Amino acid sequence: MKGSQTSNPLRLPILRWVRAKTEIDLHFPAQDVPELIEAEVVGDVHLRGVADTGARDTVVKFELRCRTQELCGRSLEPFEHELETSFQLLLRRSATGQEVEWNDESEEIFEATIPEDLRELDIAEIVRQVVELERPLSPVKPGVPLPEGALPEEIPAEEPPVDPRWAKLAGLKDKLS
Repeated sequence: MKGSQTSNPLRLPILRWVRAKTEIDLHFPAQDVPELIEAEVVGDVHLRGVADTGARDTVVKFELRCRTQELCGRSLEPFEHELETSFQLLLRRSATGQEVEWNDESEEIFEATIPEDLRELDIAEIVRQVVELERPLSPVKPGVPLPEGALPEEIPAEEPPVDPRWAKLAGLKDKLS
């Protein structure tokens, strides 16, 4: 399936996932999703994955590729940072007519309880959270050198301290040679 919907390209049409494994391939501009604009994602976003559908649960494994707008910590120049990461989504089915309920207790997988008759699921907020968690804490633009004086010219080589017992043995060895 391609992400060519006009409303929100991060709405997964989960009602059609009837096969055991369903391929997901979404490719869209970040400017089409307000949550990604908020996360400073620029250019194209590529979200690929596989939905493994069981009787009551579906596990979706995603790979996300995009670029974020960063500010270099050394030169204060803006630059685009390539971001590649993966994440998982566990969907548990519940009775028809209930609301989608997100469970954020797990640190490794995003979980949601969804009604049996839900046609599509908006995962824009989940993708925004993944991007925010994977952004560099101290971004450095590639090729920007360290500022002058940041490191000493020469780092003195320190000899490790010698155990006095070994020093006596080394002296004995020198005498015997």
